[in-house]
Amino acid sequence: MNLLVIFSVFTALCVNMVISRKRSYKNLDKPLATSRQMCRSGDGSSYRGFVSTSADGKNCMKRITFENPQKSSSKEISYHNYCRNLDNSLMPWCYVKRRGRIVKEFCNIPRCPVPTPPTEIDTEMTCGQRSERRMNKIVGGSFAAIESQPWMAAIYRDRKFQCGGSLIAPCWVLTAAHCFHEQNEDPQHLFVHLGKTATNETDAKREQTFTVEKVILHHRFNISSSFDNDIALLKISGEDGKCAVKSASVRTVCLPPANTQLPVGFQCSIAGYGREKFSAWANSKHLKEAEVSLISRIDCTRESDYNLTNNMICAGSQDWTRDACKGDSGGPLVCDVSGRMFLFGVVSWGDGCAMKNKPGVYTKVSNYNRWITAETGLFKYTRGKMYPDKT
Repeated sequence: MNLLVIFSVFTALCVNMVISRKRSYKNLDKPLATSRQMCRSGDGSSYRGFVSTSADGKNCMKRITFENPQKSSSKEISYHNYCRNLDNSLMPWCYVKRRGRIVKEFCNIPRCPVPTPPTEIDTEMTCGQRSERRMNKIVGGSFAAIESQPWMAAIYRDRKFQCGGSLIAPCWVLTAAHCFHEQNEDPQHLFVHLGKTATNETDAKREQTFTVEKVILHHRFNISSSFDNDIALLKISGEDGKCAVKSASVRTVCLPPANTQLPVGFQCSIAGYGREKFSAWANSKHLKEAEVSLISRIDCTRESDYNLTNNMICAGSQDWTRDACKGDSGGPLVCDVSGRMFLFGVVSWGDGCAMKNKPGVYTKVSNYNRWITAETGLFKYTRGKMYPDKT
């Protein structure tokens, strides 16, 4: 009798264990998974989705798996027929029946989308920085990689190169007003290329191309009145409606605070795609840059017939061999102040190119901060926050 009771109790316990185990398997038929586990990343070892057919369309067989093999202390037993890669195979797989045999077949699991890195844009805090300066010396200047002047803009009218310019904010280029025919210039014919080392070559990895939404010439510019107020703004836009993206070849240049002046003799650099000498038949096509020094108003006019206004500054080299020339109009005169490049001038006019006692004349940018702000709303950029405090 006692043996019968003991046998009955033992049988009941065994049945209960079997039922409990089956229930536990059923509860794990669809393991919980996060969104990143529902697609294949890498070899798919983290995949926990519910695909249950092989790449050949065969139904997967149910099997017992350990869903968390990396954590030996917390292995999760599952009983299902979903594709998995728990043995470091090439991709998730499952067992299927093929011609009476049980074989392993890979599964087609959708790949996880690759997250797009956030687009970087320059701000008033990151302006005036360049990654490198690579040059090969030539007469009167240097061939320059665009990375040495990454704010340099090439302005085209239809397919013909027109002028240079400077990127002062992701959506705005500063240039010379005399580059355009008239106040009501049609922007539909204008295009701006950034990151361009040569006007006759295209480098898709470096360049960014934009249409022009708006052309703003200074309201007091008059080409017949000695090029006073020779300054203009272009609002640019890409095909996707976005503006310039920060890269090694495309950066913004800093604007100095209003009315800032540098001392006579301060060395700055000019850049452009213009002619290498006044008698040249065509532009250089390749970006060039040269070092020039700021010249006082007295020295600038002493042996020339220049009629300067307070909106102009002069610059040149001591031996008169380096200067801006035809085709460089609108380009930058930038000066290094405490490791950042500030736009102090816009290439405007001069008598010939690199002629003795005939320095280049540039629009004085720091006289136009208020005008730039009024036309663009770029107060954060025009206040010159990154300029070193004199105190």
